Amino acid sequence: MSAMNRGRRLASILVVASLGLGSLTGCETESGKAAFVGDTTITEDRVSQVYDDAVAKTPTPEPAPEASGSPAPAAELPVTRQEVVDLLVSLELARRVVKEKNMPPAKEPTEPGEIAQALAVSGDSEYVKLWAEWLDLQTVITENTPRAQLTDEGIMKVYNALAESGAIEAGLPVAQVREQFGAAIFAEAAILVSTSLGAEAERTDTKVNPKYDPVSAPMAVGTQQGPVFYNLPFISSDLVTDVSS
Repeated sequence: MSAMNRGRRLASILVVASLGLGSLTGCETESGKAAFVGDTTITEDRVSQVYDDAVAKTPTPEPAPEASGSPAPAAELPVTRQEVVDLLVSLELARRVVKEKNMPPAKEPTEPGEIAQALAVSGDSEYVKLWAEWLDLQTVITENTPRAQLTDEGIMKVYNALAESGAIEAGLPVAQVREQFGAAIFAEAAILVSTSLGAEAERTDTKVNPKYDPVSAPMAVGTQQGPVFYNLPFISSDLVTDVSS
């Protein structure tokens, strides 16, 4: 796959929507549960499995020269347990949507090695493999869901999430945001996915451990400097207008 196609794939905004996820009870929390999606339980052990594997398979950067004999700062880990939970919950919801609506598989499945460098984790780690599956699922949902037109509130949700990550200037009015976003295809795709997954989260009564609440969707948007990763808060399905024929 060409570098341009890899960039387009990473430029897709990934988003999950849920309307008020519930929290686990104290008993469920004590028993090591991270989240419930329908009859699927995401345990703390499962989170640790993905997280520990990602940390163990993080490429070691070249050590920076020490300044005035001071110890070099510790290397920043490329993933957190929160990000693992975000990914696992988003994946489970997306898998269910695709299965229930009998959507076809991705035409060009993402190879983990194609996105490993951007994620700063080895391509043979489970974390990167799950990310590759997540990219494919959001593409399938986008391609097989009637297109929608963003409301002002919807486009500002996407914009504010980008601004919070530092990827774009904060505080712009909606008219200027729409001008900068242009056709806003990436944001429209985000809302298409968010609407589908939000309905699924409601249907399955998805719940998360309070320490991981709120769960957000892991996302990536392409820039000239490379992909920018950030999280988008849950978005309500009323932020789009169906314009399909």
